[in-house]
Amino acid sequence: MLFSTVILIALHTFLAWILIESFVNLSHKLARSTYVLTHYAVVVGTFSTLFAVYFRYFSDGVSVFWVVVTSLTFLLFYELVVFRYLYSGERWFLNWTDWIVPVFLSMTTIYSVGRLMT
Repeated sequence: MLFSTVILIALHTFLAWILIESFVNLSHKLARSTYVLTHYAVVVGTFSTLFAVYFRYFSDGVSVFWVVVTSLTFLLFYELVVFRYLYSGERWFLNWTDWIVPVFLSMTTIYSVGRLMT
């Protein structure tokens, strides 16, 4: 995989991550069930939109599997940097419902969009 391809995947992942974090920061006062469902919908919608753009314009025959692996690597890197060095609050939300399921949904969405578009 070319370095430019890795950078493009990293940028698409970062933009999705920023948009989702913006949603999380703005909607934490919603009722819990509403928050969880809209969080999942925002994750799927954001990753499907951004990676549809990636696969439409930039994929150049890169395996969908490797796009997902690269995206997951960068997503985990962004989370590690933020929660290790930039965030000092409580980490109660690093659980299955608020963190593991959204990561699973994001990677499943990337894979699904990639398979549909290639």
